[in-house]
Amino acid sequence: MDSHYRKQILIVYDSVDLHDFGNDVLAKSIRIVNSNTGDDGLSLVRQLRPDVIVCDISASSLNGLSFCEKLKSDASTSHIVIILLGPVSYQIDGLRAGAEDYVSLPYDNYALGLKIENMIRLRRALRGKVAQEISVQSESKGETNRFIEKLEQLVFENISDQNFGVHEIAFQTGTSVSVLYRKLKLLSGVTVNEFVKNIRMKRAMKLLETGIYPVNEVSSAVGYEDSKYFSKEFRKFFNKTPAEIKRGAS
Repeated sequence: MDSHYRKQILIVYDSVDLHDFGNDVLAKSIRIVNSNTGDDGLSLVRQLRPDVIVCDISASSLNGLSFCEKLKSDASTSHIVIILLGPVSYQIDGLRAGAEDYVSLPYDNYALGLKIENMIRLRRALRGKVAQEISVQSESKGETNRFIEKLEQLVFENISDQNFGVHEIAFQTGTSVSVLYRKLKLLSGVTVNEFVKNIRMKRAMKLLETGIYPVNEVSSAVGYEDSKYFSKEFRKFFNKTPAEIKRGAS
């Protein structure tokens, strides 16, 4: 397999046994990189961005616990799986430092290899699940936007028709009135009547802000035959009368 697709394991070791374990245990699709010291290990982490780090807590130059804490406190490296190896007396300290696992000495090569493979498999599965959820959410958001946009278009196309309301929208969208009410309330938080009114009022505001059209013409243009009733509803919606908006635009 091409190295571009291979999972990388960084081994920061202080013993030959730890250095040798991986070549016999892990699959050939995994690339193993070794480092003799903690300082070298930090440099390699930044360079390689490995999937898993196996670190002997007694690694020379930089204590393995400090090495783990440094990586886990850095947002760019905190996601990397770290397995610490050391005396059982340091197990709690190792886990508190942020390690995903702590293997007590003496360790079993084969068991350690399986732990690493399982860690990689788990992370791969989690990434796949997250990617799938993001995809589903994006598709759902897209469907929601398309539904709302379709309703808005229907209202705009019939905005001057005072009789255009929930029954007409339900008919043109091929849904029942009850389904339309539930779906729109769930997606937008408003009822169908509120949705239609919002569009009518915002359109009326745009027309009045031009300063060109009389209030009665604007009222008729957005589906209100009675201009007095329109003015009353407009004031409720914007806390200003249509006449005040028109005067301000003149």
